[in-house]
This record gives sequence, structure tokens and C-alpha cells, in this order.
Amino acid sequence: MKKLLLALLTLPFLAQAQIKRVDTIQTIARKPKTSGYQSHKLYAYSIGVKAFGYEELPQILNQVNNNDFRREYLSGFIFKFNDNQISYRITGNFYADDISFKNDCPECEEAKGKVKDNSLRVGFEKNLMYADIQPYIGFDLGYRRSSFKGTSENATSTLYTTPYDVKTQKNGFSISPLIGVKFNLIDHITIAAESSLDLLYSYEKQERTFKDARPTRTVNKYNKWEFLLRPVGMLSLQYNFSEQY
Repeated sequence: MKKLLLALLTLPFLAQAQIKRVDTIQTIARKPKTSGYQSHKLYAYSIGVKAFGYEELPQILNQVNNNDFRREYLSGFIFKFNDNQISYRITGNFYADDISFKNDCPECEEAKGKVKDNSLRVGFEKNLMYADIQPYIGFDLGYRRSSFKGTSENATSTLYTTPYDVKTQKNGFSISPLIGVKFNLIDHITIAAESSLDLLYSYEKQERTFKDARPTRTVNKYNKWEFLLRPVGMLSLQYNFSEQY
């Protein structure tokens, strides 16, 4: 009898020893996996200045070696509306400088004067990836106006022409495929460099006033295509603002 009573008293403790309480089990929290990639901040707008350019200018008269490249400093602007991977852009370029060149042939004429080259373009650029360094491609359509005012004289002692004053003006339409890369220095600040090829179709007017006994004035008009290389079409510093969420 005592043995039976002892068994009945110890039975609940034995049963409790076999039960695992669920509320006392601690779960190990899993840390989320990180890929090490941080997404780049997106901004709705960008505005910047063209700090440097290295490119061909439209040909003046019958310029010899017209494929000489010109350096440009602080000569333009860029404004962009950014929409995900595509940015719609407006760019302007304003250049003026004194120039001298051989005309017709190296021993024929030497022209000196002032050249002005202005353009306004609209287009787009598409990012190929999002990171601190972003390659991109794009396309611009634009209007270009180029003018020259100066004089032309014989390049040697040989009499090739009567010296004359000259004015030229080109108005043209340009098509420009481009490729570039952007580097985000810090939040809001970006450096971008791009190269492009300008396909220019222009209408040109040339006026010559010869310095002879009875000044003679001639006017010639031309339509022409030109392919202009822009190895550094634009090196720009841009400020980005209005962060997208």
C-alpha cells in the first residue's frame, strides 16, 4: 500500500520532467544578409558648368588643317531632368577667341580675326548602371551658329590674292551621338566627361571686301555637311538637387 501511494505521488513530477515548455525555448535571431551594395541617391534635377572642352570647330572659308582641335574653358552649361535611368538635358556652349590660319593652301593666304561659335542642344542620356561611377550613352539635337570676322593677306611674298576683309556666318542643325562617364564625388556633386561626334548641316554666307583701288565686294553662299570630332565634348561639374524617394 505504501509503495502504491509513493508511486502515485511521484507520477506528476516524472511526467512534468518529460514535457518541454515551448515558451522557454529561445530562438536565435537571424541577421539579414547584406550584399555590400548601397544604392546611389537619386535626384530629380542637375545643373552644371562646362569646365573644359577639346573639339573641332566648323571650317572657316577654305581653312587648311581645319581639323585642329581647340581648347575651351568655362564655355557652357548643362541642365538635366532626371527620370530613373534616363536624364533629359539641355546644354549650351559659348566660345569666342582670336584665330589665325592658312587659307586655300599653306603658301596662299593667311587669315586673322575673331571666331565665335555658339550652340544650343536638347537630348537625353541613359545610365548603364547605378554606382559611384556611372557610364552612360546619349543623343543630342541642336542648333549651331558660327561666325568669323577678320582679314586675309598673302601668306608669302608671292602675289596670290588682293588682301581683303572677310565676314562669314554659318547657321546649322547638328546631330550628336555621345558616350560618357559620371563620377559622384559626394552627395549632390558630380563630375562628368563625355565624347561625341557632331554631324553638322549648315547654311553659310561669305562676304569679301577687297582692298583695291575701287573696293570690290563679293558674296557667296553655301550649303554643306561637316563631321566634327569632340574627344572631350564636355568636362562638367554638376550640382544635383531635389532628392527622389
